[in-house]
Formats: sequence, C-alpha cells, structure tokens
Amino acid sequence: MSANSYLEYVLTVLGWLVSNGIWSIITSTGLFALPLLMKLIAHVLKAREQGADEGDAGGLTLAWMENTVYMAMLVVMFTCVPLLSVDITQMQLNTERSKQCNITVPAAPESSGYAPLVNEINGQTARVPMWWYLVHVVSKGVMNAATVTLPCKPDLRQLRFDVQHTRIGDRILTQELQDFVMECYAPSLVSLKQRAAELTDDEDQDVAWPGSSRFMTQPGYYDTEHARTPRPAWPYNSDRDAGLVDNGKGGYPTCQQWWADADIGLKSRLLARVKPDVWQTFRTLGTAKETQEEVVLRALVSTRNMTVSPDGQAYSGYGGEVEGSFFHGVTRVIASTGNRLTAIAAFPAFDSLRQALPMVQAILQMALIICIPLVTVFSAYSVKTVLTLTFAQFGLIFLTFWWELARWLDSAMLSLLYESDTHSGWNLAGIQNVQDNMIMQFVLATMFLVLPAFWMGALGWAGLQVGGAIASSLRAGSEPAKQAGGEAAEQLKSVLTSILSKLR
Repeated sequence: MSANSYLEYVLTVLGWLVSNGIWSIITSTGLFALPLLMKLIAHVLKAREQGADEGDAGGLTLAWMENTVYMAMLVVMFTCVPLLSVDITQMQLNTERSKQCNITVPAAPESSGYAPLVNEINGQTARVPMWWYLVHVVSKGVMNAATVTLPCKPDLRQLRFDVQHTRIGDRILTQELQDFVMECYAPSLVSLKQRAAELTDDEDQDVAWPGSSRFMTQPGYYDTEHARTPRPAWPYNSDRDAGLVDNGKGGYPTCQQWWADADIGLKSRLLARVKPDVWQTFRTLGTAKETQEEVVLRALVSTRNMTVSPDGQAYSGYGGEVEGSFFHGVTRVIASTGNRLTAIAAFPAFDSLRQALPMVQAILQMALIICIPLVTVFSAYSVKTVLTLTFAQFGLIFLTFWWELARWLDSAMLSLLYESDTHSGWNLAGIQNVQDNMIMQFVLATMFLVLPAFWMGALGWAGLQVGGAIASSLRAGSEPAKQAGGEAAEQLKSVLTSILSKLR
C-alpha cells in the first residue's frame, strides 16, 4: 500500500486502525448478525404474502434465505474481516513520479513535521480486508499510471509562490542591503541620470534593481562607488581606502566587491536564504544559472520583502523597481480596475485552495475507511453498497490525477505566456509579474475545483451516487482555507476601491 503525501501516509493507517476497532465492537457485541436477521425475517414475511399461483412459498423462502446468507458470508469474508496486516513501516510514500521528473525526493515521513503522529501510530498494526487492500492497490496503480501520461513539467505556480514568499528574515542582512541601496545603488542612479542616457525597455528593467548588470560592468558606477561606512567583512586596504578613516571596524569595499564577492558578498548571502528545493525546481526549467539567480534576487530585494520593522520598509522606492511605487501601483490598478480588484482577493484564496484540497482528500479517505464496516453492516451486507463504497474510494484516490492535470495545464499556460514575445525575457515564469493575463488565470485557478466536479459527475453517468457527496465535502472542507487566504486581500481590495473612487 502506498500514499502520495505525508498526511495521506499517516491517515490511511490511522483510518484502518479505527476501522478495526469498530469491527471488533460490532462482532464482540453480536450486532453484525442483527441486520442479517432482519433481512431474513423480511424474506419470510414477503413469502407469506405470495399467492397460491406463486408456487411453494416454503421453497421460495428457503431459496431467498440461502442466497442472502451466502452473499452475506462472501461480503463479510472479503470486505469486513481484517486479514492482511499493515503498519506504518509497511506503508510506502510514493516518490516514483518525483524521481522520473528529476524533482527532489521528499524526506521520509518520520523525518518530517508529521513525525510525532507517525511515532504515535508506530508499533500498532492495522489489518485490512482483502477486497479493500485490492481496491487501494488497483486505484493507486491506475491513478499513478494516468499521472505518468502527463509530460514532466515543474509546478511554475508553486515556484512563483515559493519565490515571491521568500523573505530575507535576517534583520542585520536586511539593514546591510538598505545601506547598499543608499550608498551604492542610489548614487549610481544619480550618475545615470546626469549622463542623460537613453535606455531601451530591457535596459530600463536592468537598472530597476540594486544588482543591475549595467552598474556592475560599466565603468563609473559600482567600480568607483564604495561603501560610505566601514564593513567588518572587508579588512581596511590602504590602496583602495586611501583618504578614508581607518577606525579598526573594517574597510570600504567598492560596490562591486560589496555585492559580488564570493561568500561574503551581498549576492551570495542573499541567495543562501532561498530554500534548496526552489533551486531544484529551477534546474528542471533548463534556464541559465545567472537568469535564475537574477529572478530570485529581484523578488527577494523587492519592496514587498524588504521590511525591517512592522512600521516601515528598508527603502521606500528607488524608481522603476519591479513592484513599482505606490502611485505607480494605483495607476496600474486604474488601467484594469475590474479584473485587478477581483484578483487581489481571488488569487490568495486560490493559493490557499491549492494547498488545502489534497489535505481534504486525505481526511475524506480516512473518513471513508472508518465508515466502511458500519455502512456495510447497516446495508445488511449488500453487494450494491460494497460496489458503491468501492467506486467512492476509487473516485477519491483518482482526484490526485485531476489536480496534477490542473497543475500541468497551469504550468503549460505560464510557459506559453511568458516564453512568448509578448512578455519580456527577464520575467522568468512571471515571477516578477504584477499584470497577469487575468482571464486565463481565473479559468486555470477554477480548474482545481471544476475538473474534480466533472469527474464526480462522470461517476454519476455510471449510476454511482457518490459524486455529489464527495464534491460537496471537498467544497466544504476547502472553503475555510480559501476564505482565510482571501480575507486580507479583501481588506486591501476595499482600501484600493475607496482610493480609486476618490481619484475619479
């Protein structure tokens, strides 16, 4: 038996442990025989109602009762009696797809944040009826086989989310970056303005952040500008720092050194703040390392990430930055008011929804496992009920494929969108983007709910009345996360709406 997520790994075993306990209660109290007895009595009463033309009522009753008992014995034997032992160490976290697409294989669940729950279950052995063991294995096999048919493609939406939400986290490093902006970047912008240089669109984007290659490579900028205050990481150099005070607290590196020196430069220390799995995903894109680093650094040093205290930002804007000044942002909002204001609230909600849906799926699978013995007994061991539960479990497990398909479509559209001539090349995967093609983004975001809903409806075409219950459970389970993700954005939306009304 295998699982596709940490939470499913733990909850599957937990569900069968609880299910075993419920079946033990049913058998030890004799309740398992009560529904069967009631069904046999019903057959007797039905036979008594038959007319003389129906034949031998006694023989008819006996045949009905034999069929009922035999089918009940088969159902109990294969779907109720726990036979195959499974414990937490025998479950497998399925990482084959990750390996196939050269994505970092996740750590073992016992090394993750779920370790306390894994340890709580460890040592307890769950037993799984043969039929449900077979259903689990076959469902996982079909789902994994269907997923493998999708070409390997990194989750660009998740990559954008990870990069855009990476924070420096070190106040000292943040303060040093602020010093670099004030002592190196701002003077270089002034020099550029004094030279009255005409810039192309690409050049304008290049000088829009402190790590500008123009300032790094062309003379008269970072090669001549230097730190105004001593930096302990660079020893005082009498040739380089001639005319500057040596107070024993360090030297005055040039802005080139301050930014680009290996190990001690700002660039290398900022890149060290990024999670390793982000770089792993970048490597699957096949882009140059320099492009990847620039994209990440642009996001990392943006005004959004540069807070040094709850009351302010490290720098309030240096002109032409990626995120734009406040009034620049208002201008953009005015340009496409309806979609933009809606997106402010919708996109954070969709991000939360994407994270919540697989968790809801794992919990629903556990709930279904726990319900199996009770529902089977209440149905008087009906074969139709067992088949309905079977397709419900298969339907739940197969939801993973639809979410993978939605992610693939999302990433494919992002690739087509940002690798086209209509978007600038420096904006890799739209990581720096604040003006997405909104209609497409809304459609793709809703696919995480629309595709599963369509799948549940398709199960209904086969006469299986399980789709509505699962679909409504998914919506109900993910709605709080979606609302929480959009709550703060809704407040921002209302503020911007009031500003726009005043501007009009």
